[in-house]
Amino acid sequence: MLKAWLLILFLGDIKFVLSDEPLSPSYFQELLLEKMTKIDLNVQKVMERYDKIDKEKEQENNDISRFSTTGQKVLLVKDLEKDGWNMVFRATSSNGQNVFDAWTKGIGICSDKPKSMVRSYSSHYRNNVVSNWANIGVKYVKYAYYENNQEVAYVIFNGSGSDINSWFDKHRIIASSYTDLTTTQKYNFFSVVGNYVPKSRERRFFINTLYNTCAGDSGYLVVSEDEPPNNLCSWDKHASYPQFLYSKINSVDLWGSQLFGRADYMAIFVKTE
Repeated sequence: MLKAWLLILFLGDIKFVLSDEPLSPSYFQELLLEKMTKIDLNVQKVMERYDKIDKEKEQENNDISRFSTTGQKVLLVKDLEKDGWNMVFRATSSNGQNVFDAWTKGIGICSDKPKSMVRSYSSHYRNNVVSNWANIGVKYVKYAYYENNQEVAYVIFNGSGSDINSWFDKHRIIASSYTDLTTTQKYNFFSVVGNYVPKSRERRFFINTLYNTCAGDSGYLVVSEDEPPNNLCSWDKHASYPQFLYSKINSVDLWGSQLFGRADYMAIFVKTE
C-alpha cells in the first residue's frame, strides 16, 4: 500500500501527516481540543496584560487624587506636553535647593519626570537631554509658572541655535502671557544668570525693567534663591526658598505690589525640530 501525505490546514496551523490508514474522527477532535486550549491560554495572557494596565492606571489616578487637596482639577504633565512640547525641567518652590545650580549643573536633581503639577516638595526635576541641548534640535522653549494646578505666567522663546542659557533672551521672545513683555520693552535684567551679587542678592531667571531703591523696583518674573545676609529689599525676603515671583496682572508691576504672586513650580518645556 502506498503511503499518502495528507495536508491538514486547521485554524492557521499547517500539519503534515504521514498515514497508512484513514484518519479517524477522534484524531480531529483531539486536534481541535489542542487548538482551543492554546487559544484559551493566549486569551488569558492578553486579559492579564490588560488587567495589569488597568490597575496601573487606577493606582496612578489614586496617587494623584490623594495629594490633591484644593478641589481643583489636577494639572497633568501629559496635558501640558500636548502639541509637541516636552517638559525638561521643573523646579519646586520652598524645597531649599538652588534652581540655578540644578538647571546649569544638574546639582541636586531628580531624573524621574513628575506625573502631575500637584504641590510637593520633591527635588527639582531635570531631563538628561538638557546636558545635550546643542544636539537635540531645540526650536522653541517655553518658560512657565504654576500655582494651585494652574498655569499663571509663561514666555515662549525662539530656541534655535541656543544653549541652555542663551534661549532666555529678550530678542528671542515669541509670545507671552504679558502683553507688554516684548522684544522692544526696556529691561535692565533679562537672563538666566540674572542679578547675582554675593552676600547681597541672588535673582535668577530674572526679567526686570527697573531698579529704584527697592520700593520702586519693577519687573515680571524672578527665581529668588536663598537669601544673602545683606539683602535690603523686603520684596525679596521670604520664609523659605527658592521662590518664584510673578506679576499677577498682564503687564509689568512693582515687585512690592500686592499683585505679585508666588508660584508653586517653575517649568521649562522644549519643542524640537
